[in-house]
Amino acid sequence: MVLYPRGDDMKQNQSRVFKIREQLRNIHYGAKGFVLLKTSKKSKIMNKKFKERIMLAITEVNGCTMCSYVHTKIALSSGMPRENIQAILSGDTSCVPVDEAVGVIFGQHFADSLETPSKESIERLVEEYGFKKAELILAACNMITMTNGMGTSMDYLFNRIKFKKNKKSNILLEICNPLFTMILFPVFVVYNYLISLFTHVRLLGKAYQFQTE
Repeated sequence: MVLYPRGDDMKQNQSRVFKIREQLRNIHYGAKGFVLLKTSKKSKIMNKKFKERIMLAITEVNGCTMCSYVHTKIALSSGMPRENIQAILSGDTSCVPVDEAVGVIFGQHFADSLETPSKESIERLVEEYGFKKAELILAACNMITMTNGMGTSMDYLFNRIKFKKNKKSNILLEICNPLFTMILFPVFVVYNYLISLFTHVRLLGKAYQFQTE
């Protein structure tokens, strides 16, 4: 089932190199996503298995081995069969329930497009799930992308220490991406949580596009 074409820029199982400015953007939206997911937990709009399928699909595209390990454990604890997890981590979405397929494939598109999904794909997401659930799907996409950026950078740093550096990466981003994430993410979470006490924290604008502050 293909709703959004997979890009050629991100080859399967190849770890992405996140630029520092990309990771700063991901921290900003990741914090918003975290607050949205936490504050909407009681509504049960988004179930744990669906969220983990999306996160696994994005992790597969970005090639983050650390996140693959962590979210495999979380997915197993949610009751997802190991065979389904392995299939998603190999890029196969045929095991995904029909009612979740659009969301999971959107996640792949989100990662393939380097966090710039097409307006048409966002409109399709809203059409399928409604505005609130579509926004939570985007929240999950942003959360895992932020952790992918941190995880892949740390992995490249560890490989550099073992004299296996990646030519496309550099030590500055390998240090700064995890450091900025650990410092800024809690600050942005507190900021967005305080905002959520007075108004709804949004990831989607009126035209189904990301808001640009």
